[in-house]
Amino acid sequence: MTGFRNKVKNNKPKVELQSITTLVAGTYKAGKTRLWKEVTELHYLTPDDVLLMAFEDGYETWEIDNIVPLHKEGTDDTLWKVWEFFKKSVVPDLVKEAKEGRITKLIGTDTADRAIDACTAWILYDRGKKYAKTFVSLQDISDNTKENGWTVLYEELKKPFDTLKNAGYGLFHLAWAKEKETTLYDGMKYNSIQLMMNNTGRKVFESQASLICCLHNETSVLDKHGNELEENLTDKKNREKASNFHETKTMMYFRPSDYIEIAGGRFTNLPEKVEYGAETFLNVFEEAVKGQLKKTTQTVAELKKEEQEEREEKVKEMTDKLENDPDEVLSQIDEIVSSMEQKQKVEASVEFEKAFKVKNYKQEKGNLENLKIALDIVTKIISK
Repeated sequence: MTGFRNKVKNNKPKVELQSITTLVAGTYKAGKTRLWKEVTELHYLTPDDVLLMAFEDGYETWEIDNIVPLHKEGTDDTLWKVWEFFKKSVVPDLVKEAKEGRITKLIGTDTADRAIDACTAWILYDRGKKYAKTFVSLQDISDNTKENGWTVLYEELKKPFDTLKNAGYGLFHLAWAKEKETTLYDGMKYNSIQLMMNNTGRKVFESQASLICCLHNETSVLDKHGNELEENLTDKKNREKASNFHETKTMMYFRPSDYIEIAGGRFTNLPEKVEYGAETFLNVFEEAVKGQLKKTTQTVAELKKEEQEEREEKVKEMTDKLENDPDEVLSQIDEIVSSMEQKQKVEASVEFEKAFKVKNYKQEKGNLENLKIALDIVTKIISK
């Protein structure tokens, strides 16, 4: 039988943290980076198994191994350099490592919000060069060109993370959350904890996450003996008064509540909330995985081995395509050329003519051998 039936398969839930995309959200100083540190130290045997992409400096008070301090690549005025370094240096090197000798299994993003900021800055810079004008926002691009700035952001933002995922890396994103007001169709309003990022960012980070955890501080009011109060204390005149005692705990929400909106994922066996802690987080993940395994007779260890083999096979397929599909090679050249200065483009056209007798590499569409030569030419020029 031919057609789509050849592609029908049975799916098994992923049992390793690096086999899924995780999103941990919380307000400022909620403990996002700390959770990354403690979860990865508990879950992995060696520090080399994990790598944190630091788009901001939230890690600076923690002793954490294997950080890429991306935020140091640019200032507020040159924030585009952060994204440029991430997409053109870090991601390609990680893909190469995945093919030649994997070192890292899980990649963290701290924070997704600052990654969006860096990506946006890069788009404004890149389109400024392309159209020879200054853009102040994505909407400005939409209003003054034929491109939709928000569509550009979506495509630019998701590409490197998709590439890393296709190269077999697990993704663990950290993101900011805040209280937002929502108005329903009937005019009723309510407040809830949601992601701080824009809807385009949510399409990239929230929609792709299999496990979403929200960190939220909850305060209990106590009496002087340490007992939790269910109603306010009163004075001799029966007037309510505040207690002098309280306790605040950070809770991890794995299901939405009437106030916490950003939580959940693709697992069904999840508690609403548990107290903050790396061991607790991993226990929730393990129980969630077990809750999905209804039919298989394989052990978790056997499934982990199977997942590892699947990842490496996927990497081989992806790298073969990147290297041997003329359209993919052409796309790589397009991306590099789009970021070149005019004098670099002139230099490239001269080298193209020397190599295959035409100045425009696009005339070699479909010619894998010449396109590979063109890719090598532009890569060397941009690296000078």
